[in-house]
Amino acid sequence: MSKLRVTVILCLMAVFMVHALPSFAQDFYIQGSNEARWADGREVLGDDDVVKRYFEDRLNLNMYYGNIRIGSRFTLLQPSEFGEYQTDVNTLDKRFIEYSDPDANVNLRIGNFYSVWGRGLGLALIEDILQGFDSGLDGMQAQVGIGDFEVEGLSGRSEAGYLGQVQDARVSAGRVEYFGPYNTTLGGQGMLVTPVEDDVLSYAESRTWAGHAAWDGPSVSLWTEYAKEDIEGVKDTHDAFYASGSWYAGRFSLFADYKRYQYYVYPGGASTGGSVYAASVDILPFHSPPIGQREFTSPLLSKHPHTVRFDDEVGFQIEGSYNISGANTVTVNYSQSSSFIENELYMPSLDEEDSPYRQVFAEFTGYPTMDWYLTAWGGWDEDLVYTIEGGGAVRARSSWTRRAVAGIGSEYQLADDWSVKVSTEGGSVEEVTAEETSIETLTILGATWRQQYSLSVVLETAEQDPNQPDKTSWVKAEFAAFVANRHELLLTVGEERGGLVCTSGKCRVVAPFDGVKLTFTSIF
Repeated sequence: MSKLRVTVILCLMAVFMVHALPSFAQDFYIQGSNEARWADGREVLGDDDVVKRYFEDRLNLNMYYGNIRIGSRFTLLQPSEFGEYQTDVNTLDKRFIEYSDPDANVNLRIGNFYSVWGRGLGLALIEDILQGFDSGLDGMQAQVGIGDFEVEGLSGRSEAGYLGQVQDARVSAGRVEYFGPYNTTLGGQGMLVTPVEDDVLSYAESRTWAGHAAWDGPSVSLWTEYAKEDIEGVKDTHDAFYASGSWYAGRFSLFADYKRYQYYVYPGGASTGGSVYAASVDILPFHSPPIGQREFTSPLLSKHPHTVRFDDEVGFQIEGSYNISGANTVTVNYSQSSSFIENELYMPSLDEEDSPYRQVFAEFTGYPTMDWYLTAWGGWDEDLVYTIEGGGAVRARSSWTRRAVAGIGSEYQLADDWSVKVSTEGGSVEEVTAEETSIETLTILGATWRQQYSLSVVLETAEQDPNQPDKTSWVKAEFAAFVANRHELLLTVGEERGGLVCTSGKCRVVAPFDGVKLTFTSIF
């Protein structure tokens, strides 16, 4: 369905609801939010040192009348963080009409929509504004429950994104899910992706089939999911498998998951379009499986993330937590992964030729006293990338890195209105092949007044930085204000180191920045 047609329907619905307000005012209400982001400074990426200015504003409005919701988002980019402009008549970038009846388990939506089926191996339509990623569709989505079954179908068109991680394509998909006895669930789904005519960056025609099974017991939960891709003109096997399980027993909990991914990679950067920001592999953006590793560890360790190879990676992670007493908890996580296609592995290998990765991370959080919050952590990882090219004729290490961190943070309530926080972390980044080691630190000092206003100073140091070889320290100040639980102001002044930032396996390079950033969010 075209944007013009949906917009006309929205306008007609809005006119009807406005005229109906005098007699139906009790059933009509509006909710919304607005987020504005502004920055002014300088950005350094490689040899480029340029002025960086942007202003983004996103206004979300939802109008409710009975079971009907009309949603819209007005986006103003002058420009965006990624250099995209959106002004004047183009500011209406999201809009939809939705009918929902929870009692009858019926939902119908026309316009823009997002959806994740299962764990996202087969279909995952998501938006991440900070990553510049948007795989949502513009079209129609319908879901209905019939007894123990739930059926959903959708059809729409994607739009090319800011960073080139999503290109134009037509997507149609359907799923059936059965909720059986003893808390069991079985589901199956299919997705068809067809290219847009005369668009050389669009995707080849492909079909993805996926299925999952789950069971939730009193203290145990299990999930398993499999997806298979059939790409037009490609004979090789491309599929993905994921399984997870959790166990809870009193103060102790255990979680484990397993992944084995070999999605099809589009040649020539069909997904990324050659953008320096898009560091993820070029798999179809309508897949988003779990990364199978701990994504949020420590600030320093997160600055050197392992980039998941969705086209060739097998791995697992195990995480255990123990509640010592009250709110005092110890968590330990171990993850390991490697390539597997060349040697047909089903468990990750530590052999150099299989590009192994492993990480161990431990964390304590708790309250030694009622007024004192304490956290401590430590971690180590090793990431080796081995390159095999030219039919095996060229075999060499691309990189071999070891990282270690240890840190402690504390927040203490001085009085009814005041609290202070201190956090310090140190670590090392060792480039094994080059025999180079860089020592890094991150220190935060801050104070909070009445739980609504906070001011902190952040100092980061590094002996070596690939983006700024001549710089070894970065300082910034951060101010935050929370007003009436509906308005939030975040102000940052100073230097940001930048680096590779990953969310759910989607990565982009954030260039070092020196200047002012402001974010203001309101909910109404």
